[in-house]
Amino acid sequence: MADYSWNTLEDAMLAALQAQLGSRVKTLTTYQGDFLADLHRKTWRLPAVLLLLRQSRAEQVTAGSYEVQLDFTVVVAVRQLRGEAAGRREAGGVYEILAGVRQALWHQDLGLDILPFSPVKEEPWLTTGEFIVYAAHYHTGALRDL
Repeated sequence: MADYSWNTLEDAMLAALQAQLGSRVKTLTTYQGDFLADLHRKTWRLPAVLLLLRQSRAEQVTAGSYEVQLDFTVVVAVRQLRGEAAGRREAGGVYEILAGVRQALWHQDLGLDILPFSPVKEEPWLTTGEFIVYAAHYHTGALRDL
């Protein structure tokens, strides 16, 4: 693995998501923070896709190389005043955006020397009459020689 920074990985993921999702989302950015507080403060224009680096782990494989594992979460947030079901199922809803996320990331290496992204799970984080938020967790890794 080349010595990629987290910035390089995040930027490649954002570019792939932008190419796939285009104008379907109004906010596409990296994020680390208090998600619920920021959602209620209306920090983002919705629908939003937020990219979070969840964790990075390394395990020594040989004397001079490590297996680096990275876990990312893609958060999809939609505001739909017609209700929770509409926010999930209608055009521009969470399900449609998540399908675009899958197309952008699933089994893609984004031109980097990494293992292709594999989906770990997708789950609802918040479903109310107004906000629908789902998270898609992805994993990748690479070997890094020192």
